[in-house]
Amino acid sequence: MPPTTPSLLVFAGSTRQQSFNRKLAHATAAIARDAGASVTLLELSDFDIPLYNADLEAQGTPADVIRLKEILWRHPAWVICSPEYNGSYTALLKNTIDWASSPVKGDPDWEDGGKSFRGKVVGMLSASPGALGGLRSQSHLAPLLINAECWLAPKAFALGSAASAFDEAGALVHPAHRDRVRAVVDQVLWASARLHPESAAA
Repeated sequence: MPPTTPSLLVFAGSTRQQSFNRKLAHATAAIARDAGASVTLLELSDFDIPLYNADLEAQGTPADVIRLKEILWRHPAWVICSPEYNGSYTALLKNTIDWASSPVKGDPDWEDGGKSFRGKVVGMLSASPGALGGLRSQSHLAPLLINAECWLAPKAFALGSAASAFDEAGALVHPAHRDRVRAVVDQVLWASARLHPESAAA
């Protein structure tokens, strides 16, 4: 861990209650907190965000989109747990990114659509019942985040056989899996502390 640690935002691209990626997000947040990080665990189900529609947006950006933009902006370091649907990331995750990156006309705080993304250090995790662990979702998500001018951590982890990877409390069973998650968290925080020293908390 760096001597000063930025705030870490952790969220999953799923709202399903028994989602393996939500479980992985919760386990990741616990691992990061145990390592001394200041962590915000974000649940996308807490936001009332419709399917992106430019005509709807022209009537006014939803309040929860502004709230999401603010949360993303405040955290210089993120870990995203991305489910794999049909070999790619979820529609929910794409819709969330589309809304959060869209400029708000006439709003001096959010006219810059890239404000919430530019320069963020992002680590990618995924989980799946299959052997690949949702790896293909990461391969599609990476270009999207790079296009938004995020910095991607070289380390990533795809958790395969996720149905047997968690205990009843939601923690990862295998030390090797915990170590892989911790390695991603550590690298994200290390890079963010150096790219955003002004955001690091003692």
